[in-house]
Amino acid sequence: MTPQFFGREIKVTVSGEVKVPTSFRLDDREYVIADIIEAWPDYGFGRSPSRSRKWWQRHHRNYYRVRTTQGEVFEIYYDRGTKLSHPERKKWFLYRQL
Repeated sequence: MTPQFFGREIKVTVSGEVKVPTSFRLDDREYVIADIIEAWPDYGFGRSPSRSRKWWQRHHRNYYRVRTTQGEVFEIYYDRGTKLSHPERKKWFLYRQL
């Protein structure tokens, strides 16, 4: 299957002490996560030129490759923003369906 890209903000339900995703909602449909296949952090700079990169411009994202109870595989990520004092910048996104 060819990956389908979304790049859309989603609502996520988390549980546990480390706040792992247990379900997410896209439009009117809820996807229940059966398994976290893989998880990794992203501290990269994106596409900014290397000469203009500053430490505060890094991505601060946690990616999750998840399998739903329907067998669908998605990559979602939690964008933690750059400042702890701005919790409104912390958002979940659906990156793509694999």
